[in-house]
Amino acid sequence: MSAEASSADQPRLVTSALELRIKGEVNAIAAAADSISDKLRQLQVPEEKRMEILLAVQEALANAVVHGCKDDPSKEVRCCLEQYANGRILIVVSDPGPGYSPQQSIDPKHADRLHHDHGRGVYLIRQLMDDVLLAHNGSEIRMWKY
Repeated sequence: MSAEASSADQPRLVTSALELRIKGEVNAIAAAADSISDKLRQLQVPEEKRMEILLAVQEALANAVVHGCKDDPSKEVRCCLEQYANGRILIVVSDPGPGYSPQQSIDPKHADRLHHDHGRGVYLIRQLMDDVLLAHNGSEIRMWKY
């Protein structure tokens, strides 16, 4: 393998990872968020980025537990954190639910939605993270922070 090929592959190398599986219940979210926070500190992610990532992760976990698992502790949510050689962080949250289509959601900033207590999670995640992809019909969210 040439030095050029080696350096081209460098950004894809995972330098650190954490995988969590939590019960599909709201009470499990805090412990998972704490584990993610600890890992981000170990990786020396700056505080502002760490806070943005944590809020996005909490929103994604809440959506997975409430909508994907229907708050059923017999179901499981998977959360994976990977850091790549180029410093990028990828977090994937997946659940066993039927998924979510962003086309079904109404803009949370719309005047008739301002006082609703739900419907802002994916919008907020998109504001906090650098790139967001919904996969597997929306039962998996991939969130990147650069």
